[in-house]
Amino acid sequence: MLNITSAKVYFNQENTPVSEAFDDIYFSNTDGLQETQYVFIEGNHLWKRWTEFQASHFVIAETGFGTGLNFFATIQLFRQFRKEYPNSPLKRLFFLSFEKYPLALAQLKQAHLAYPEFSSIASQLQENWLDPIVGCYRIHFEETTLDLWFGDVADNLPQLGDYMQNKIDVWFLDGFAPSKNPEMWNDKLYEYVYRYTKQQGSFATFTAASAVRKGLESVGFTVTKRKGYGKKRECLQGIKLQEQPLDIKTPWYLPQSAKLTKQADIAIIGGGIASLFTAISLVNRGAKVTIYCEDEQPALNASGNKQGAFYPQLSDDDEKNIRFYVHAFAYGLQQLHWAIKQGIQFDHKFCGVALCAYDERSAKKLQKIADYHWSSSLYQELNKQGLSDVVGLPLPCGGGFIPNGAWLAPRQFVQNAFSYLEKCGVILKTFQNITALSQDENDQWYLTNAKGELFAHQIVVLANGHKLKDFAQTNQLPLCSVRGQVSHIPTSETLQKLKTVVCYDGYLTPVDIDKNTHCIGASHIRDNDTREFSLQEQQENQQKIQKNLTGVDWVNEIDTSENQARMGIRCTVRDRIPMVGNVPNFNEQVVDYKNIFNLRRRKQTIRNASHFTNLYLTGALGSRGLTSAPLLGEVLASLIYNEPLPLSEDIIHSLSANRSWIRKLLKGTVVKPVE
Repeated sequence: MLNITSAKVYFNQENTPVSEAFDDIYFSNTDGLQETQYVFIEGNHLWKRWTEFQASHFVIAETGFGTGLNFFATIQLFRQFRKEYPNSPLKRLFFLSFEKYPLALAQLKQAHLAYPEFSSIASQLQENWLDPIVGCYRIHFEETTLDLWFGDVADNLPQLGDYMQNKIDVWFLDGFAPSKNPEMWNDKLYEYVYRYTKQQGSFATFTAASAVRKGLESVGFTVTKRKGYGKKRECLQGIKLQEQPLDIKTPWYLPQSAKLTKQADIAIIGGGIASLFTAISLVNRGAKVTIYCEDEQPALNASGNKQGAFYPQLSDDDEKNIRFYVHAFAYGLQQLHWAIKQGIQFDHKFCGVALCAYDERSAKKLQKIADYHWSSSLYQELNKQGLSDVVGLPLPCGGGFIPNGAWLAPRQFVQNAFSYLEKCGVILKTFQNITALSQDENDQWYLTNAKGELFAHQIVVLANGHKLKDFAQTNQLPLCSVRGQVSHIPTSETLQKLKTVVCYDGYLTPVDIDKNTHCIGASHIRDNDTREFSLQEQQENQQKIQKNLTGVDWVNEIDTSENQARMGIRCTVRDRIPMVGNVPNFNEQVVDYKNIFNLRRRKQTIRNASHFTNLYLTGALGSRGLTSAPLLGEVLASLIYNEPLPLSEDIIHSLSANRSWIRKLLKGTVVKPVE
C-alpha cells in the first residue's frame, strides 16, 4: 500500500495531542518546547556545533515528526544563529524527519495553537501539508529544507541508501516511548542510525531505557546518561567516535557528488524547463550559473507551447514510476506557488485535469489508478455525470479527476523565470550551439560551440532535451526523439464552458487567458526530430478527440483547419521515467562490470560505477516535463552539493542514466564497449 494512515489523536485537558494507538502524549503537558530544547537541542550541543562548523550545510535527522515542535524550535534557533554569525560558512540546514502516522491537517493546526511564537513557520508547513503517500516530501523554509519521510521508519530508513552513509550530523531519537512503541526501537534502527551518522556525529533522546542504551552501544555509539527533563530521572546522549568504512550495497548505482570550490561555477546546456528548474535550485545554493541556449531566447523547443498540462502520471506498471510522479507533482506545486510569490508572470489556472475512460483499454488503466485508493485531494474516480460536471461540458464516459492539476503557459513561464534568474546573477548566453565537451587533468570542463569558441567551467549540467546524446560522453544513452505537434484552435461559446484540462488519447486545454484559443494535441512521432508543420498531424489531432469522445456534440466544434500549430521535439526513454544524475562512462562501466553477475554471486568486491567527474544530466522528461522538472532540478542540485536527496533510493536507481545497460549486465547479458 502506498497510502499513509493518519494518526488517531485526541486532545487532553491541557490541549496536548495524545495518540490513541500508543496512549502517549506528543509533547510534555507542562512545557513541550522547553523539553525539546533541553533534550534534543542542548543534548546535541547544536549552538556550539554550529559556531565551529566549517561546511556549508548541516543535517539533522529525527524519528517521529509528530506536530513538528522539534523542527520549529530548531529552525528558529538556526535563524538566530545565522543572524548572529552571518559570515559563518554554514548557510543551510537540512531536517529529515520520519513519521509513520502523520496528523491530519485539522489536528495539526489545533496542535500548533499551543505555540503561537511559531505561527509563521507553522502556517507555511500547513500550506504545504498534503495527503501523503509513502516516501519523501521536500518543503523549503528559506534557509532550511524539511524532508518529511512518511511511512514506517523500518521501511524508509534503508531508503536513505548507500549515498547517505556518514552524512548525518545529529539525530533526534524521538517518537513514542519504547514501552509504548517497541516496534520502532530495535537493533535495525540503531544500525541504520549509526551507518548514516558522520564521525563525531551525535544523538540525543528523551529515554534512558536500558534496552535503548545497550542497543546504541552495541552498534558503536559511545553513550552517556544525563539528567532527564522534568520528572524524568535520566535521558541519553551519544557520539560516533570511530570512522566507519563505507559499505556500498549497490555500487553500480551510487550517486557521486561534485568536486566543488567555494563558489561552484556551473554551466547548464539547454534553455528549457529542465534547465530552468536546475538553475533555480543551484542559485538557491549560491552557485554561479551560466546558461547556454542555442536559440535566440529560451523555451523555443519542447518547453515552448502556449498551454501545457501539469499533472502526475498515475498509470504505470512500475510502482516506482508512479511514486516518482506523485512526489514530483507535490514538489512542482510548491515551486509553482513559489514562482507566483516571486512575481514571475505566467498565464495559468489550477483548474484540475480530467482523465477520460474513452475505451476499454483506457477504462482498465483508470481502474488500476482507482485501485490504489488515492486520497481525494490527489485523484477522484467519477462516473459520467460527475466527470461531466467538473469538466463543464458533457462527456460520453466517466473517468478520473486530478483536482490540483493545472494548465500553464510554458514558454511564458520559462522565459519570465529566466529573466528573474538573470536579476539573481544567472548569465544567459543565447545563440550558443554547444557541439563538444572536453575535460583537462584538473577536472576543468571546456565547452566548444559551433564557431569553435571555448568556455571553461568547473561543472557542466546537460539539460538540452533531445540533443542530450549528441556528445561523445552521452552517445550511448538509450534516448529517443519524439516529435509532437500541438494544434491551436479557435474557441467558441460552447468551448468556453470547458473548465478543466481534458485528457483522452490526447488533451484539450480550457480557453487561454485572452479567451481566444485552446491547445489540442499532441502528435507522437518516434525517432523524428523534424519541426515542419504537418497537415496530417493537424487533422489527426482533431480526429482523435472526435473519435475518442464520440456521442457528444461539442467535439464537432473542434476545428484545426486554420492550421495554427506548434512543433516541438521531446526526449524520451523506453521505460517512461526521466534520467537525472551523473553522466556515466559507458565504456569503463561495461568493462568494469562485464563479470558483475558472477562477482555478485560470489560476494566479491565490486567497484563504484565510473562517471565523468563533475558532468551531470537531467533529461528524458517526455510529455511530463512541467511536472517532473522541478523535482529533478532539486535532486541534481542536492547531488552536486553532497546534500540529502529528496527521493528514496529505489527511485534514485530508477532515474540513473546507466540503468539500461546495468540491468543487462546484472542478468549476465554481454554488453560490449564502443570502439
